[in-house]
Amino acid sequence: MAACTAIFTNSKWSRQTAKAALLILFCCLLPAAVRAEQEPLPQPEGVVARCFDGDTLKLTDRRVVRLAGIDTPETGRDNSKPQYYAREARQELDALAKGQKVCLFAAGVKSKDRYGRIVADVRLEDGRSLSDLMIERGAAFYYPHQDQNPHLQERLRALQEQAINERRGLWAYLLSLPLAHLNYTGNRDSLRFFPADCPDAQHIKPRNRVYFGTLMDAFLAGYAPARVCQFWPAQP
Repeated sequence: MAACTAIFTNSKWSRQTAKAALLILFCCLLPAAVRAEQEPLPQPEGVVARCFDGDTLKLTDRRVVRLAGIDTPETGRDNSKPQYYAREARQELDALAKGQKVCLFAAGVKSKDRYGRIVADVRLEDGRSLSDLMIERGAAFYYPHQDQNPHLQERLRALQEQAINERRGLWAYLLSLPLAHLNYTGNRDSLRFFPADCPDAQHIKPRNRVYFGTLMDAFLAGYAPARVCQFWPAQP
């Protein structure tokens, strides 16, 4: 890794440069299994300053990072009420990440989303992935994209299945509601699903339609809720 080599070839460091070099070195020293599976982003190192919600954080250098492969309930905007488990998801990420050194790993073909946020598999100092931890604890759900690293996809789907089966975090309440027993329609192309009566579901090409008998079936198949026709309950 070029950044790692630079650490040992630089002989004149200011205090600020030395601090940055130590952060880069931290990324270089993550477990070999992590580095073999994914490539660090060009500027991989950082320290978490704050968490906006359960899937987006800001580093001390002002970069905004979206955790790859997951989504969490919306915290509410424009006077709308927060969705169920939005507050808990933000608190979970805050407890895991705030003030921590992190390393940003590539999660797919694109390194930024349409909002200009960095999309990365964010690793803590011990090599654990924040996306993994949020899914594992039932504080987030798997959010697939076609260009995602297949190793990341496999990991997150497996962790979500465990969290669902053990009803961790948000799953206990969500899957106890009547909406959990309704029918849903998935789009095989986008890997999103809709309530069966959602008008947008009728626009899915017949060859791309997938039918799910329950909400759990849709999540276990690796699909995520579409942004339209929201069914997610509000925060009590």
